[in-house]
Amino acid sequence: MSLQNKYIEDESIERESRFHLHPLMRRPQEIAFSQVRWYPMRIFHSSIKRQKELNDLLIQEASVERTYIPQSLVDVEEKTYIPALVNYIFIRTSLKDLRQIKAAKSKYDYLRYVMNNGCDEDYNPISEIAYVPNKQMEDFMRVIDSGNEQVVMLENLGFACKPGEKVKITKGLFEGVEGTLKSIKKHLCVVIPIKNVMAVAITNVPRKYIQKVETE
Repeated sequence: MSLQNKYIEDESIERESRFHLHPLMRRPQEIAFSQVRWYPMRIFHSSIKRQKELNDLLIQEASVERTYIPQSLVDVEEKTYIPALVNYIFIRTSLKDLRQIKAAKSKYDYLRYVMNNGCDEDYNPISEIAYVPNKQMEDFMRVIDSGNEQVVMLENLGFACKPGEKVKITKGLFEGVEGTLKSIKKHLCVVIPIKNVMAVAITNVPRKYIQKVETE
């Protein structure tokens, strides 16, 4: 059964792909369908072993540019890391290729899409396969992999993903990182959320190093 969302129009895209249309002639849905992005995927009945095996399997796929498993530092002296989330993996590929991998190979049948639920312009319920914008994913990986004591994982995703002021850090270890400005225990923090998956916060950021980012 195909998933219905604004990025997927299976029959029409399949027909048009045979003619190798110039990118300027393609419809927005087709471009999005073929665009390489980061996709969070849930691992059904996960374990650290399965996560590692899945990461190795996906590395062998020609259409997969990169896989990523968030790590959490547990021993500073020994530099020991464990998976920050046992049941999630991030895959950088196109939605078209990702769906083909899932459909054609039973060895990936325990991968599940992460869905974004919402409404269209007419307030009709829709469900879309979630992806993470490149800049957001780059910042997220940079922050969580730093092992810095300023970085904490947030368990309350409702709070972490709630809309807020978009800001950028202008100086220090995390210069250039963008996120949402939050107050946690009366301290200014910059939060980078991955909706429905996880969120990290850079704590105790000096206000003078915070710059507002204008959104369109």
